[in-house]
Amino acid sequence: MNFVCACCKQRVEKKNHPKWIIGAGIHDIAYHMPWVEFNENEMDLPIDKRKWFISDVPPEVGNKRILRVQIPFDEESGGIFTNIFETAQMYLNGWEFADHPEDIYKASAVLCRLDEVIWSDDFSAFINVEILNVVPFSQLYKVIPETVTDYKIDDFGKDEEIQTEYEDEHLLYRYWSAQGDVGQVQLVYTEGNGKRHEVMNSWKSWHEDFYYLVNIVDK
Repeated sequence: MNFVCACCKQRVEKKNHPKWIIGAGIHDIAYHMPWVEFNENEMDLPIDKRKWFISDVPPEVGNKRILRVQIPFDEESGGIFTNIFETAQMYLNGWEFADHPEDIYKASAVLCRLDEVIWSDDFSAFINVEILNVVPFSQLYKVIPETVTDYKIDDFGKDEEIQTEYEDEHLLYRYWSAQGDVGQVQLVYTEGNGKRHEVMNSWKSWHEDFYYLVNIVDK
């Protein structure tokens, strides 16, 4: 199942092929699709006529949840994939707009199984998924093997104007954007001993909106 781009009218097929991270129980590439709910008093309305809203409720293993998906989503029924959870304000407006400080630590990588397509058209769909695993971003450095490279964490967005969207003693979330069309995000986790791990970076551009789950440390 994939979708047509509302701008160029082309069908967008999967180009990224996520790899399974042994020991972490998630993939190295995740979608960024919203977790949605509707008011129970609208149960009798057609799916596309309900008033849907982005959920603040974190996914839990074993639960069934609903995602609204669009490009670049490309999965088949029964397929297993990883998707990001962020609370509604974080998803819509960025981490600096989280309703509560504790919401930051609810951001997670979530392993899902596509159980059922409950409504779709050429541009989007509502799907039921089963939650198979949940790994908070703050725990990624514990479950993803370290990669030591010549790349320096502070080289992120070199020559771009970097904005810090959230920072505390452990997490640093920053980004750059070029006129809203192309952008990149980085999340760094700092241990109590000062060791830093880049645990996530993302890339958003034409037909792309993916989160890359990593554990990069400086030499």
